[in-house]
Amino acid sequence: MSPEPFSRELGPQEALFIEMNRLSRGGLQFVSFIKVCEPLQMVSLREGLTYLHKRHPFLRARVKRGERLRWVCDVDFVDVPIEVTLIVDQLDLEKEFKELAETFIETEEHVYRLRVYTNKQGFVDWICFINIHAILDGRSLMTLFSDLDKFLCLHEKPRHEVKSLPLLNSIASQLEASGYCGEKKFEHQIEGGSRWAVEKKASVADRRACAKSYLISPKKIERLAGLAKKNQVKLTALYCAVASVAARVISACRNLPEVIFTMDARLLCNPIIPSDHVGSFSETASLKLPPNATSSDIFEVAKLLNNEINLVLLKQKPMTKSLRSDYSMEEVTRMAAEITAPKEYFPAGILVSNVGNMRLLANEMRYFEIRKGMISLKTAINPLMIINYTTYRNSAFVFGYCEPLISEDSISAYIDEYISIINRLISNVKC
Repeated sequence: MSPEPFSRELGPQEALFIEMNRLSRGGLQFVSFIKVCEPLQMVSLREGLTYLHKRHPFLRARVKRGERLRWVCDVDFVDVPIEVTLIVDQLDLEKEFKELAETFIETEEHVYRLRVYTNKQGFVDWICFINIHAILDGRSLMTLFSDLDKFLCLHEKPRHEVKSLPLLNSIASQLEASGYCGEKKFEHQIEGGSRWAVEKKASVADRRACAKSYLISPKKIERLAGLAKKNQVKLTALYCAVASVAARVISACRNLPEVIFTMDARLLCNPIIPSDHVGSFSETASLKLPPNATSSDIFEVAKLLNNEINLVLLKQKPMTKSLRSDYSMEEVTRMAAEITAPKEYFPAGILVSNVGNMRLLANEMRYFEIRKGMISLKTAINPLMIINYTTYRNSAFVFGYCEPLISEDSISAYIDEYISIINRLISNVKC
């Protein structure tokens, strides 16, 4: 007799993400492109993916509706959609992202899908992993592919039944139990002050999720981290400052905008969530700048933001999402509908996620390198999102936005300014 599948109620953040994704038809899906760096046959990849599916309960999850939403982890690997396509020319990641971000995942059937790109020799060249953000974030994706890399590197594959990791409680309940608090609302919204206007109001059906990426040498990031340490600020605070100051080139943003930064909440729980587990472990906090903060001095802004980050970590300031376990689905669905409806402004600021160094999070990987990972921003909460991380081959900045809420011209100008600031800092020229 088969054991009962893992199951539990969704936490408040998970439930909100699911409802927002449903109402926006894919507005909170994580689309990641992974480059395959060693010859890899499709049969070996399937064997490795089957192993991952058995080991990590969230990959077997589906949503069951009722008075509360529930995760039920009983989806077989054969029921996960896997599309295999032949690459004729060089892969255009931006074009592929736009297409795959439109692929809506029915969460009551499964929570992830894959597109595998093979070359003319029949080897796997790229893997695109598309998942619901409520089950995996960027750090967990790194963990997942590190796990897959280790499996593929084994000379003798495990012949016994793969033992599943347990299904953890929601991150919100674990943070709440550790003494952290969240805002009263389920999703943060700017109160007063300057709001970032959309360039063109659009319904969910008319929104197109987009993402651009930029690669630089890890040596440059090491120099940037050195500058942050010298100026006594966290590297994350420095990234947040660059994100805010760079926005001055966009006409719709008149003042230094609010930054929503993401943190690795696994480390805030007691006990700490083990590094081999995967889930949506990112938590966010609002970093507000004083109304009179108009300086272009990056480190001056970074110090202000660094203080805000410390207040959150010291439990003196709430996180931006509700951590209450006594939420109601009616409240969640109402809030999700309000967030995804057409608006003339973005309810929250720029989202910044410093995922960190993959070598520290997930070791060196022989077979894989994550080249682009971005959440599809069709919910229209944030004007743009910046994810940065370092592999042992490259450092990546990925910029996500949504057309026509923001135009490609505006984002291109923003990226140019952002990278220009980074390069000037590295060159030790005051911005």
